[in-house]
Amino acid sequence: MKRMCPAEEQDAAAEPPEEGNGQLASGGASGIVEWAYLSDPGSGRDSNEDYAGAIVPEDTDTVPLFVVADGMGGHAAGEVASRLAVETVLTTWQSSGSGPAHQRLRSAVRAANVAVYDAGQDAERRGMGSTLTALALAGKEVVIAHAGDSRAYLVRGGLASQLTADHSRVGEMLRMRLITAEQAARHPARSLLTRSLGSDPILQIDLTRQPAELGDTYVLCSDGLWDVVARGEIAAIAAGEVGEDDDASRPPSEAAAALIELALKRDAPDNVTVAVIRVLAHGPAPARRAFWRRGG
Repeated sequence: MKRMCPAEEQDAAAEPPEEGNGQLASGGASGIVEWAYLSDPGSGRDSNEDYAGAIVPEDTDTVPLFVVADGMGGHAAGEVASRLAVETVLTTWQSSGSGPAHQRLRSAVRAANVAVYDAGQDAERRGMGSTLTALALAGKEVVIAHAGDSRAYLVRGGLASQLTADHSRVGEMLRMRLITAEQAARHPARSLLTRSLGSDPILQIDLTRQPAELGDTYVLCSDGLWDVVARGEIAAIAAGEVGEDDDASRPPSEAAAALIELALKRDAPDNVTVAVIRVLAHGPAPARRAFWRRGG
């Protein structure tokens, strides 16, 4: 379970079921993007404190949004925090009109932080919090808002590039070159967060904007995935070819399922959540085609 470093109005606030946020799966496609997300409690946990959500409207002039969160806190507070964070971002995004995507996303994450902070003032949820990584595909640009140690990767040309910085003690030590990547993987403080939603009413949000190319694949995931699945494996699975004689890439739904399966096969000690988003085209798109969803 993640921990935060010391000293540092909606149905979403309702209690989740006893098994936590359960298994989640959703996906679909439009003319501009194909996507899927999956979340599994994992073999090492009784409940799921991760949560994920997406908005891919039929109105193709509207920017699609994808969110992954990993909650923390006792007495089921982590489950509440992650779900509240994601649903607040989605609700705020939908009600924010059609302004610049980066401004709307920053405002949505700020609102989610306040929602989690306020909910955490309850005695039974004191100290609860959540990571959050959100991605909006705005025309030829991708915008990512981030806090915590969930991650966003860009898979392009067979390689995966990490687009977010881990807000953790170990992440800071890595950036300062005080430890190696090998030492970080075994460090006892690797789950100690330095930044997360809910820890303070004012949150510093990392906001990344960069060009999106046709065929780009983005992977959002909680640490339950990246802790046991290497970056090269994420790249190979997320954009792998279907067959030796087939140039088509693996559909996001299959890629997400394969990534979850690999993490579980390696006995991931935490909940595992992954979203795979592939850019099909730029600009306006026709009506969204087949959409599927189920949730636990």
